[in-house]
Amino acid sequence: MLKITLLTSAVLLLSSCTSSVEELYQKVSPRSALITEEENAAVNQESIIAVDSSSFQSQEFKGSHTRTAAQNSAARMIVAQLKNSGTKFVLNFSYDGSEIDEAATQEVIKHANFMRDNPTLDLRLEGHADERGTREYNLALGENRALAVKEILGLYDLSSRVKVVSFGEENPVVQLHDESAWQQNRRVEFIYQ
Repeated sequence: MLKITLLTSAVLLLSSCTSSVEELYQKVSPRSALITEEENAAVNQESIIAVDSSSFQSQEFKGSHTRTAAQNSAARMIVAQLKNSGTKFVLNFSYDGSEIDEAATQEVIKHANFMRDNPTLDLRLEGHADERGTREYNLALGENRALAVKEILGLYDLSSRVKVVSFGEENPVVQLHDESAWQQNRRVEFIYQ
């Protein structure tokens, strides 16, 4: 009887320790190389929370990108000097085309050099088309023309400072309806800001 009592006590004691031993083993055992998606998500979430312990406080925008009147005046003077140097601010295109010829490429390079020398100035390229074609087609054509110019400026790492706008046939320079007028209306204009 004493043996049965001792044996029963030992079994009870060991059975109660078994779950504790298994839990302890789980905590100290090396982890397998395979990580489940749930474990990975939990680890990543903990890492993100641990890394981003900053406290964001909203501050008013001080207008570092806005220029004062004096800076605007200086920028206008610099652009006026470029115009006086003979650099073209309007590139004309062939009918239904957006290709840039050698002479136009040389003009775009002058603008690229000017922009590199004046890093505070941004450029808006306005693409235009003549009145022939649908409104949608002319908008796309004007945009393609401006994008062709921007592509060249991008070779000089200036594309982040260039904005493209297309007016299609909406803003003609000449209101006549002949080839001479259409030639002048197929253009990209350089507008410095």
